[in-house]
Amino acid sequence: METSMEELQQHYSGMETSELTELLKSSTLTQIEKQALKKELISRNFIPETWMDTPDNIDEEKNIKNQKNENDSLSRWWILFHLWGGVCLKAYSDVSGLSQLLLGSLRGSGHSAASSYAGTAAIIAVGTVALGYFLSKFLVNSINSGRLPNKGKLIVKILLPIGYLAGAIFLAMATAPLFIPPVETSQTSVPKSQPKKSSTIKPVKAYTTIQSAEGATEADLDQEGLKGLENWIVETMLKKGRNNFTALGYNPKEFKPKLDANSVYVTAGGKKLAIVKINMDDSMRSVTVMGIIGTELHRVSCIRSSNHDIPIWLGPCGDKIYEVFGVSVRP
Repeated sequence: METSMEELQQHYSGMETSELTELLKSSTLTQIEKQALKKELISRNFIPETWMDTPDNIDEEKNIKNQKNENDSLSRWWILFHLWGGVCLKAYSDVSGLSQLLLGSLRGSGHSAASSYAGTAAIIAVGTVALGYFLSKFLVNSINSGRLPNKGKLIVKILLPIGYLAGAIFLAMATAPLFIPPVETSQTSVPKSQPKKSSTIKPVKAYTTIQSAEGATEADLDQEGLKGLENWIVETMLKKGRNNFTALGYNPKEFKPKLDANSVYVTAGGKKLAIVKINMDDSMRSVTVMGIIGTELHRVSCIRSSNHDIPIWLGPCGDKIYEVFGVSVRP
């Protein structure tokens, strides 16, 4: 009894593609077996549908080899195609500020902190490209399995690389305000020689740094050392302020801010802490709290870009002090 086309296809569906291609080379196949085998290979996108009309005396082995070479060549092009999707997604995350948001700011100033920061940046970059690659692959597979005619599918896939780039640009412009803090500008014109001072209460930003105490202990925290810490913080702030002043297009020689600094030691919960408060030009305030934990010098820096007090017993600054030193500094 002759086996039907459907039964043969069901039989062939359980075989590997390599087994089917070897079987297709056989000269002992009947016409219906050969047609069923071709249908199965077509369903797997291994050979084109035109092979169904191929005469029986054609060199099947040569055709299979040529088709495999074509598939390998197309596969390499598709890898580049999907990588382009990954590159566009990476460009979007960089321009929109999403990458920097995920990366955060550099914590610490040592070699290990810099290495960790660079490693995290690399992981985010590679992960973003890989995500874009697989999203592109998923999209192309969805188009291939869709109901569009073959010509329509081809047109859509040709336009995809342009769509990736245009989409990255448009999304970056649309979402950048969500990830990049807005730059506040004043409506009142001011002389170019000096930025305008704002009376708006700005938020407090708190961050921490850790460095070696270089053998120092709490017993070494005396008045002379406190004054040295105060001078060092003042010099650092003046240097950064001058750099920012220059970056805004002003003459660095005109950067002559009025700066008031005072420092004191406090003991909270048995922990000796050095506190340095600075008011720069009545436009910015900072509080730096330093203490020794083990062999490390921990520093909590709190900054407000307006002339308003920074409480160290509550809010972002108080929370960060408690997080680092485990104590609350009460007024």
